[in-house]
Amino acid sequence: MSDTISTEMIKNISLFEKLEDSDIEKLVSVVQKGSIPSGTEFFKEGDIGDAFYVLTNGEVEVSKEINGKKTVLTTIKSGDENNFFGEMALIEDLPRNATITSTTDCEILQIEKKNFDMLLRINSFVALRIMTALTKRLRADTGSKPADSKEQETKAQVITFFSPKGGAGKTSIATNVAYGMAKFLKKKVLLIDLDLQFGGIAFMLDLKPKKTIVDLTGSDALRNYDDIKPCLSKHKSGFDLLPAPLKPEQSENVDSTHLRKIVSFSNNQYDYILIDTHSLLQDISINALDISDIIMLVMNPDMGHIVAIHNCLNVMDSLKYPKEKIRLILNRFGSYYSKSKEELEGVFQKKNVKVNYVIHDDWKIASDLINNCQTAFESNNTSEYRNDIVALISDLTHETLPDEAGSAGKKNIFSAVKDWFNS
Repeated sequence: MSDTISTEMIKNISLFEKLEDSDIEKLVSVVQKGSIPSGTEFFKEGDIGDAFYVLTNGEVEVSKEINGKKTVLTTIKSGDENNFFGEMALIEDLPRNATITSTTDCEILQIEKKNFDMLLRINSFVALRIMTALTKRLRADTGSKPADSKEQETKAQVITFFSPKGGAGKTSIATNVAYGMAKFLKKKVLLIDLDLQFGGIAFMLDLKPKKTIVDLTGSDALRNYDDIKPCLSKHKSGFDLLPAPLKPEQSENVDSTHLRKIVSFSNNQYDYILIDTHSLLQDISINALDISDIIMLVMNPDMGHIVAIHNCLNVMDSLKYPKEKIRLILNRFGSYYSKSKEELEGVFQKKNVKVNYVIHDDWKIASDLINNCQTAFESNNTSEYRNDIVALISDLTHETLPDEAGSAGKKNIFSAVKDWFNS
């Protein structure tokens, strides 16, 4: 390897295009440049990962041994948007999961393992680009496997509930969706509380977990789904909850690598994986959004939320999320400060984003549910809120929920009169 490399060379690589000059100088000091002849194996499946590579000229193929035969999974070209490889073994600290071979003479930049963590810390967009490529390659890898492979089984749909501003009601919505899917459609559902500092889903559901997501962060604590099962709390409706840490200071132990492993190991165990995030666009929440099939973006109909959602959509544009991946939920619609749906859609018209779901305001019922550790479906009250959740679940699953989901059952005359006097 040659150490001759310039700042201009770094600036011309798309992966590093958002770096400040000071960060580029740091990279120049640790990146090595090299030439690799055609037919050279960079590394073999099973090797220990020791470096990350950026392909500046040429082409390589990615292959695996499947049923005793070499199978080419994909090729990586220098002109590709994600023209780098070798990240998976370094991120997960596992042996190489594929063989990389040059199919032409190649020019590459190499970053040794000891400097790779620095690269991820330098800029969140660099980390995100690498994580995005990792997710796509994991999915492509699974899709290439033979039909009789267990990993070819149907994967869960991953749905993340996010709001850039607190108080939007996303946690209540996510919890009610999990209940409805499990109770009325008999779906296998995993709900992950990713509000790591102050997540309270376990409390809201009157669950008392002995273990949480933080118990999966030890050196050998997360190797497969069997490691996850003891940390799950089963709700009476049938869904599993992976609770947030019980102590805020424990949140620092959980990172995006743990999240990706949890989702990857759980994918074949569930029909739906629902993720409830905190309201900050940090590394772990961005990774949750990235690996999701659907992003449920929750907002209230007031100016503070409108501005926050508008800025959030700008970020999602820069991250190149497809529009069809984003669903906008207008919560607390009809409240005294609420703007009309038409007004709100006019604000987001240039973003080509519409309001996909409307959930009507019913603060008294919502407050009672939280205080009584209940979901909307456990209440004896029929409400617009409950019916809106039913409509949302039906749209997500493309299935019709039974009548009992939207109805709390008829009350006798004495109960009705009592409720009227108490209102």
